[in-house]
Amino acid sequence: MSDSLSVLVAPRDGPPYQELLYREVEAAGVHVRYAEGPTPSQTLNLLLSPAALVWNRARGCEILHIHWVHHFYLPWAQEKSWSRRVMEWWFGFYLRVASAVGYAIVWTAHDLLPHEIVFADDRRARDFLLVKARVIIALSETTAADLRSLGARQVFVIPMGSYAAPYPSTMTREQARASFGFSDDDIVVTLIGRLERYKGADALLRAVASLAATSKIKVLLAGSCTDSDYRRELDSLVVGARGRVVADFHWIADENLARYLQASDIAVFPFREITNSGSINLAQSFGLPVVIPNLPNLRDIPEDSSIRFDVGVDSLLETLHRVERLSKKEYESMSKAAFAWSTREDWTGIARKTVEAYEVALHRSAPRPT
Repeated sequence: MSDSLSVLVAPRDGPPYQELLYREVEAAGVHVRYAEGPTPSQTLNLLLSPAALVWNRARGCEILHIHWVHHFYLPWAQEKSWSRRVMEWWFGFYLRVASAVGYAIVWTAHDLLPHEIVFADDRRARDFLLVKARVIIALSETTAADLRSLGARQVFVIPMGSYAAPYPSTMTREQARASFGFSDDDIVVTLIGRLERYKGADALLRAVASLAATSKIKVLLAGSCTDSDYRRELDSLVVGARGRVVADFHWIADENLARYLQASDIAVFPFREITNSGSINLAQSFGLPVVIPNLPNLRDIPEDSSIRFDVGVDSLLETLHRVERLSKKEYESMSKAAFAWSTREDWTGIARKTVEAYEVALHRSAPRPT
């Protein structure tokens, strides 16, 4: 590992992934900068982003580490087709400039495609990134296989570590449950995180509305929802659940997040499609078993820490019945397995592997067999 290595990270996103990763990367002697624009204007920052690449390259940055592409949009024309065409061209220009001035491009494939449309052709933009990236980091073996099938040349599998550290526990389980009005007999299933359509919160609410009146299952639904139409749909479904749901459609502050997880028994993720999920990792970091759909990209989640269902409300309803029938012994076994899976890699080791990927991208180390 070189103490002179310098990386430019794009874009800077909320915790905990980048916060946990780059703290340890910096501890390994790597200098980390974020590709944040110099102005409050998203449009102006995008316009200046190629110049910022050149500036940071002159300051010594050798690696451009791309995580997401969701910041390539014009806020005043985001839904316009011409804007998406322009942004796709600008993204390609951005990558060409990065290569021309000598960056080694590394991409962490959190998603194989954006969940919301970013470019005129998201697949074409993704494929161009695959060509330009010297190294691609996959968060799971399943994602790595998908990337290789798309033509990725040098793929490192570097999973996430535990997400528990940034979210301190300040109360007992009993106190946390009481703060939401849950009793000790309730079986609290939770869905926490940004509430977007692909995550299927509506499917969970529809399934819960069909539970018998005697069911002990309650739902804790929390997270911001920026889609106003979807928010109205969720509000209506909460009413239809007849008092079985506690919903908080706001961003949850870091210092308060642990309270939501401590109040929960099971985390439910009725995704319609997904590549990787930090929300699943967060829930398992707190020892919560997870209910997840039978989607190919979730195959890496161990069977002993999860309950799987076929995508659809009826199948999810049957799975909730199964959750309610879990014995204490079965639940404790799943909880231990969930925690063990989330802590199988520590962030120091994850950072070390990331720096190894940087060294390969810079041709300082021999490429790994793919």
